[in-house]
Amino acid sequence: MSSSILNIGVQALNANQTALSNVGQNIANVNTDGYTRQTVQFGTQDPPVLGVEVQDIKRVTDQFLVRQVWSDTSVMSSNEAFSEKIALLDKMMVSESTSLSASMDSYFESLQQVVDDPLFIANRELFLAEAKSLTNSFTDFDAKLREQSDLINTELRSMTNSVNSITQNIADLNVQIGTLDASGQNSNVLKDKRDLLVKELSGYINVDVIEQNGGSSYNVMMGQGQPLIIGSSAARLELRNSESDPSQLDIFMTNGATTANVTDQLGQGAIGGLRRYKDEVLNPTISEVGRLAIVFSESMNEQHRKGMDLNGDMGENLFTPIEYGQVTANSGNKNPTLSSTVNFYDVTDLTASDYEVKFTGVNDFVVTRLSDGQRFDMSDFTDIATLPSDQQTLQQDRVFERDGNKLKISLDGMTVHLEASSSGYSTGDSFLVQPTRTGAQLMDTEITNPKLLALASPLRAEAASTNSGNAEIAALEVTNAKDTSALRSGNVTLPLEIVFNAPAAGSDVPTFTVYDMSDPDNPVVFDDMEQIEYAEGEPIELEDYGITLENQPNPGDRFTIERNVDGYSDNSNALAMSNFQDEPLVNGFSYQDTYGQMLAKVGTQASTSEIAYTSSKAVLQSSESALQSVAGVNLDEEAANLVKFQQAYSASAQLISAYQSIFDSLISAVRR
Repeated sequence: MSSSILNIGVQALNANQTALSNVGQNIANVNTDGYTRQTVQFGTQDPPVLGVEVQDIKRVTDQFLVRQVWSDTSVMSSNEAFSEKIALLDKMMVSESTSLSASMDSYFESLQQVVDDPLFIANRELFLAEAKSLTNSFTDFDAKLREQSDLINTELRSMTNSVNSITQNIADLNVQIGTLDASGQNSNVLKDKRDLLVKELSGYINVDVIEQNGGSSYNVMMGQGQPLIIGSSAARLELRNSESDPSQLDIFMTNGATTANVTDQLGQGAIGGLRRYKDEVLNPTISEVGRLAIVFSESMNEQHRKGMDLNGDMGENLFTPIEYGQVTANSGNKNPTLSSTVNFYDVTDLTASDYEVKFTGVNDFVVTRLSDGQRFDMSDFTDIATLPSDQQTLQQDRVFERDGNKLKISLDGMTVHLEASSSGYSTGDSFLVQPTRTGAQLMDTEITNPKLLALASPLRAEAASTNSGNAEIAALEVTNAKDTSALRSGNVTLPLEIVFNAPAAGSDVPTFTVYDMSDPDNPVVFDDMEQIEYAEGEPIELEDYGITLENQPNPGDRFTIERNVDGYSDNSNALAMSNFQDEPLVNGFSYQDTYGQMLAKVGTQASTSEIAYTSSKAVLQSSESALQSVAGVNLDEEAANLVKFQQAYSASAQLISAYQSIFDSLISAVRR
C-alpha cells in the first residue's frame, strides 16, 4: 500500500513538473512568431499499476485555419506587389515633371507662337527647344519604365533565391521531424518552424500542402500542381531569358533531371504579382508610349515635309524617322532565320500590341494579336499575287506576299518581313513582333537650324480679280511628301490655272479645265483635265497636291496655282502642324487623348489594386486572428494553469511526504 503511494506520488510529481515546464514554455514564447500553444495530455496507468503519466504534448492548432492563412498570405502578397509598383507608375504619369501630356502641351504652345509670327527667329528657336524637350521627355519616360522593369527583374531574382532557400529548409525539416517522430521524441517546435516557413513561402508563390505520415512530412505543390517539395527532396527555381523574348525573364523549375517552364503556373504570391504587373501594365505601357512616339514623329514629319523653309526649299524631317520595330525569332525554332524586320505603312493604324507569327505548316501561318488574343489565319489574308497588277502592294491591310523563303505580312499598319534559310520554315517556328516597343527610345529631333523649319506652304493659289462667282479657295494641300514627289524633285508643272466653263448641254453643273501656264502666251491643257464637272468641297487632285473650292463659280472664273516664291511669312504649314493637336491620328484618337487613356487606365488599375490590397490585407488579418485565437498563447489561461499545476505538484509532494511518515512509523514499530 505504502509502496503504491510512493509510486503514485513520484509519477504525479514528474507529470506535473512536465506540465509546469510546458506552461513555462508557452509563457516564454508568447511573442514568438509562429509559435503554437502546446498542452500536456495526461492519462492513467494501465491496471494494476496506479498513477498518472504524460501521454503526449500536443500542438493546439486548426489545420483549416493554418491553410487559410497560407492562402490569404499569397493573395495579399500578390496584391501588395502589384499595388506598390503600379502606384509608382501612376505617380510618374501624373507628375508635372514627367507627364508626356504636359510636354506635348508645351510643344504645341510654342508651335502656336510660331503660327502667330513665323518670321521671328526667337519663336522658331523656342519651338525647336520645345521639340527637343519633348523628345527628351519621351526617352526619359521610356528609360524610367525600363529601369522599373530592371528593378523588378532584380527583385524576382532575389525572391527566387529566397524560395529556393525556404524549400530546402522545409525539406530538411521534413527529415528532422520524421526522425524525431519515429523515435517518439517531441517535434512540435520544428513543426511550428516548418509551418512558419510554408507561410513565408506562400508570400512568394501559391502553395498547396499535402501531409504525409500523420504530419511528419509535407509535400508542397506549387500553383497548378507542380511538385516543389516531396519529402526530403526540394526542386529549384531559376530565371532564364524567355525563348520568345530574350529581354524578358521566365521562371523554370528544375526537379532532378526534369526542367519545366512554370512562369504561368505560379498563381498568387509576390512573384506572381510582379509578373502580372509586368505583363498587364508595364510592358503594355512601354509599347503604348512607343506607339505615341512613332505616330507623333511620323505625322509631324510628313506634314513638315509638305512645307517650305526660309531658304525656299521643301521641308525635311523634323524628328528622326522611326521606321522599324522589333521582330525576335523564338530560340526554339528548328530552322535559322536570315533576317526579320517590321516596318510601317500607316502609323495611324498601329496598335500598341505585340504579335506572334507562328507557322502551322510549311506554307501556312497564323498571326495572333497578343493584346486581345485575336487570331488571324492565313485564310484571313489575301495573297497579293492574286490581285490586279495595280493593287499588288503591301501598303494595305490583311495581305501577304511569298517569294521563295521570303514572307511578308501586312496588317494593322505594319508589314512583317521574314526570310528563312534555304531549308525554309518548319511547323511550330514562331516569331514575336513588337512594332512599337522601341519607339520612345528612338525618338529625337533632326533639325537644329531654325531657318530650316518649313512653316510656309510651297504653293499659293489666288482667285482672279475679275471672278464674278462666289467660289473661294477653302484649302490648298500638298498630298505627297515623299522624296519621289514632283514637288520635291522639282519636276512639278507650275503655274496652273483652273478656268470654269459653262455647264455642258442639258446640265446645270459647272465644268472646269486646268491649263499649264508655263508659257502664258501659249496655255495648254494639263494632264487631259478638260471639261471636268465641278463638285463643291471636293479636292481637285493635281500633281502631288490638291485644291478645294467652296461655293459656286461662274463661267470664266479663274484660279491660279503657283510656287509660293518669297512667301516666307506664310504660316499655313505651321497652322496645319498645329491642328494635329486635335486630329485623331493615333488609331482614332488624338495625341493627348491617347495619353489620357493611358493615364486613366493606369489610374483605374492603381485604384483597383489598392482596394484589392487593402481588402486582402484585412482578410489575412482576420484569418491570422482566428488562428491566433486557437493556437496563440493566452497569458491569463497560462497563469491559471501555472497555479493549477503548482498546486498539483505540491499535492504530489505531500503524497511522498505521507509515504515518508508511514515508512518512519513502520521503522519505529519494528525497533520496539
